[in-house]
Amino acid sequence: MEELKIGILYLGLHNQLVKKFGVNKIIKRKELLCKLGKHGQIPKPIRFLVIKEMESKKLIEIVNRDEIKILNCKIDLERDSNKLYQLAGIY
Repeated sequence: MEELKIGILYLGLHNQLVKKFGVNKIIKRKELLCKLGKHGQIPKPIRFLVIKEMESKKLIEIVNRDEIKILNCKIDLERDSNKLYQLAGIY
């Protein structure tokens, strides 16, 4: 059985970024940091770690020091809720 390797909170944050900015859009790092603070009350000292994890999970790409590109994701929280339940072993 396929596993959910990204994490639901990361998918939630990515979903919010896609809704606000769109896929393959380049945003300022400052905008992402602001979203991180609001999304899960991520403390400032570890926000960079969250960005690096999102990059390793192929949700975003760090273009340069100040710009981040929002990548496409195979899982859509809006349409794939049944798939998420199955991956979690609930449904």
